[in-house]
Amino acid sequence: MMRIAALSALLVASVLAQDCSTPAGTRETFGQYLQCMKQGLDQNYELYENEIREHGRRAALACFSSSIEEGNKNDRCVLNQNDLNQVAWDRHGPLRDCTICRTFASGALKALKSTPAEDQKCIRTEITKAIAREANHCLQRKIPNFAGVPEIPDIEEGSFTYKDSVISYLSDHILIHSRLAFCGERKPARAANTNNCLRNPFVGYLSEHCKVLASCDSRVAVGSCAKTIPQSRAATCQCITEARDELKKRINSISGVFNDLLAGGRGGIAIGSANKVDICVSSIKKQMITPVNDWVTVIDSALSTCIKKKPAGQNLGMEAMLNVGCRKSQSAPSIPGITPYIPQCYSGTSSYSSLLFLCNRKYFRHLS
Repeated sequence: MMRIAALSALLVASVLAQDCSTPAGTRETFGQYLQCMKQGLDQNYELYENEIREHGRRAALACFSSSIEEGNKNDRCVLNQNDLNQVAWDRHGPLRDCTICRTFASGALKALKSTPAEDQKCIRTEITKAIAREANHCLQRKIPNFAGVPEIPDIEEGSFTYKDSVISYLSDHILIHSRLAFCGERKPARAANTNNCLRNPFVGYLSEHCKVLASCDSRVAVGSCAKTIPQSRAATCQCITEARDELKKRINSISGVFNDLLAGGRGGIAIGSANKVDICVSSIKKQMITPVNDWVTVIDSALSTCIKKKPAGQNLGMEAMLNVGCRKSQSAPSIPGITPYIPQCYSGTSSYSSLLFLCNRKYFRHLS
C-alpha cells in the first residue's frame, strides 16, 4: 500500500513538473519525453528489436508482389519469401556482382561482432550529437523561439545483446531496398506504389513501439504540454526525416563520383595535376558537408575518440578509407540497383567505420 502511495505521489509530481509555458520549459519537458521513450524500450528491448525485424519482413511480403504475374496485375515490385530467405551478402545474394558491396558488408559484420559495447555506445553518442545539430538547424526555422534540441538518449543501447537479430534485420533491409531500387530504375510507378505501402503496410504495424509513444504521451504531454509536446515530436520527426533525406541525396550523389571514375576517358574524371583517386576522394568529401556538419570530420572524430584498441597497421582515418574505396571503385562494375547502394555501405572500407551505420539504425533506417 505504501509503495502504491509513493508511486502515485511520484506520478503527480511528474505531472506537475511539466511546464511548456516557455521555450526552455518545452525543451526540458521534451527531453523528459525522449528519456521516457528510452525507458520504455529498455524494459523489453528484445520485444521491440524482434518487432522491427518481423514487421519489416511482414511489410515486405504485404507490399511487394510474390510473382511477375502478380506484379503486373497489382503494379507492384516483386519480392517473395524465398528472396527474403537469402543472406544479402552471400555469394548468391543481390550483392553477388558487387565485390565492393560484399567487402563493406563483411566489414560491418566483423565490426559488429568484435567491437566492445562501450566503444559502440561511444560511437552512437558522437553520431547522435551530429544528428541533433542537423535537427536543430531545421527546427529553428519551424518553431518560433526554439530553445534547441535536448540531449538525445541512447535508444539503441540494448541492441548489443541482440547482435544476431541486428544482423538479420540488416540483411533484410539490404534485400528489400536493393530490390526496390532495381525496380525503380525500370518501373518507377511500381516502385513508388510499393514504397508508399511500406510506410503503412498493415494494421498494427510496429504496434508495440506505438504503445511506448502512447504511454509517454499520457505521462508527459499533459497540462500546458498537451499540445506543445506532440507538436515538438512531430516537428522533430519531420526535421530528422528532412535531414535524413538530404544526407541520402548527398550519399547517392557519390554514385556519380564513382560512375565518373569508372567511365574514364571522355566524360569521366579528367586526369590533370591530381590523379583520379585524389579527385574522387576530394569530391566525396565535399559532398558530405552540410550547413552544420562536416560528416567526414564527424566520422573521423567518432572513430578516433571511441575505438580504444586501435588495430595494428590499420589507419582508421576517413582519408585512408576513402582512398581505398576510390581505388577499388576503378574496377567495380556499374550494376543497376546496386551502384547507388555502394556509397551507403562506403564506410565499410574499414570494419570499424561500418559501425556508424549499424550503431545508428533508427536514424539511417531508410537511407538505402
